[in-house]
Amino acid sequence: MSELRVFAPASVGNIGPAFDILGMALAEMGDTLHFRRSSKAGIQIEKISGDGGLLPLKAEENTAGIAAQAVLDQLKVREGLVMTIDKAIPGSGLGSSAASAVAGAFGVNLLFEGGLSKLALLPLAAVAESKVSGALFFDNIGPSMMGGITWSHPQTKEVVPLGWIEGAVIVIATPDFPLLTREARTVLPQSIPMPDFISNMAYAAMISWAVAKGDVARFGRSINDRVAEPARSKLIKGFDDVKQAAMSSGALGCSISGAGASVFAVSDDLGKGAKIGEAMKAAFEKNKVNAKLRVTRMDKEGARLVA
Repeated sequence: MSELRVFAPASVGNIGPAFDILGMALAEMGDTLHFRRSSKAGIQIEKISGDGGLLPLKAEENTAGIAAQAVLDQLKVREGLVMTIDKAIPGSGLGSSAASAVAGAFGVNLLFEGGLSKLALLPLAAVAESKVSGALFFDNIGPSMMGGITWSHPQTKEVVPLGWIEGAVIVIATPDFPLLTREARTVLPQSIPMPDFISNMAYAAMISWAVAKGDVARFGRSINDRVAEPARSKLIKGFDDVKQAAMSSGALGCSISGAGASVFAVSDDLGKGAKIGEAMKAAFEKNKVNAKLRVTRMDKEGARLVA
């Protein structure tokens, strides 16, 4: 192929209690990258749209460019390429850098007919994200590449797709202020009480069971984090009110999406999801914070070629 276009979805990292372990791909939000071959060696990022001018055009500083170069090196390709990036992820905490890295790796592999599987591409994309986030983890990279919900082990670098829940409705409220992953990791406790550890382990295990069984009610009720959420909620103005508003409006569960600042809730009905979302948005506004609202579902396909 001389040129192509790929899409990689946004994602929710952690899914509450499963810190750095579980992640969930989101439908209708993500990055679209266009690639074309170039006789000039190296990677040129020609244009980035949808980012408000915040992201670097230098390939070595952009996760899409870093991942693309990693795949070129893996395939021993000397030819270059030109790419454009269209960001359609509304704010922080939704795996934006991971989506770019996944799309960069996935697109280059297709462009040069490398034949690498999605699983083989995951470490190349993860290294790219780690260079900008400061840590190597797969809870956003995994679902963005594979779709649905994935389990991962940051030490062994294993990623396992668990499936998806067809009836789950995911409500996303994204406040109009950023929260960097590096910053959000600094407030995490260095030690935790044993009851909190046991609680998070139990709920994380139940989330995996709920995905296997397609049980949206169990899935939502298991989003109960006693470790990262209490520490990080202080960085999100109005979080307690937003979570209370979601639960009072019928949400099955609610927590911080990844490192924040986005907040997600789970429902089993689109109509209920819209009501929950409006309540979350109003709670942010009560705290003098503007927020964008999305009501969506899980993306079950992950990275893919688009027309």
